[in-house]
Amino acid sequence: MKNIRTINTSYSKRKAVEILKREEFDCVFLNFSRNQEEFMREIARGSNPEAVIEKMRELGIVKDPEDSQEYRAAMPLFEFLPSLDEDKIYCYKGEASLSLSRDYAVRTLILTLRAKIGRIDVREWKDVMRDDIYSEMSSADEEAEYIAGIAKKRNVCIDGSKRLMSKLSELGFRVEEVVVDSPCRPLDILREKVEREVLYNEPLEDEEVIRLVKEHVRFVDMVVKSGYEEACRIWARELASL
Repeated sequence: MKNIRTINTSYSKRKAVEILKREEFDCVFLNFSRNQEEFMREIARGSNPEAVIEKMRELGIVKDPEDSQEYRAAMPLFEFLPSLDEDKIYCYKGEASLSLSRDYAVRTLILTLRAKIGRIDVREWKDVMRDDIYSEMSSADEEAEYIAGIAKKRNVCIDGSKRLMSKLSELGFRVEEVVVDSPCRPLDILREKVEREVLYNEPLEDEEVIRLVKEHVRFVDMVVKSGYEEACRIWARELASL
């Protein structure tokens, strides 16, 4: 099982597509919910991706603004799908997982708005992160069983979590990780630190949480000024220069 790890930008997904073009796979597992699988196959049959996404929006399967950037970022993948046999395309996420991800996004937005006026509650930030971590872990076990029941000889997964890949390894799959871009936003770093505290009892000081939340607010200001994808580029360059 090859797992291609990207960030939520079109330039990162484009790198994933270049990898997909170089190899032949029996199954391509996309990180969308299973109730979107037939729509992905519709795109593979030649339907306009934007029209298909609009159809999903009308049916309530895609929600704005929670899902907007995800679908903008995925456009290079959608443009690639017609080059695949539609029977090779699967979506591995459960609908409950998608709902929990949206809940996390909304809760994070509320805390971000409070942080912008100087109200940073460390416990609340940690609680939101912990809930998301436990939800991902729980979902990954079920996702692994689903993938294992479908997978063939040559398989690729887009953005499978660490827990999902670990579970697939336990189920007998040889896992190869290909990281095309590493998450580097302040919230990505904060979540990783909370996860290490949860799983490995590595202490996370309140001061570090506050520092990263303030950096997150600065990143959000960049998004407002330059757009999400350019903000990600700027932020990655800043970190690389440190």
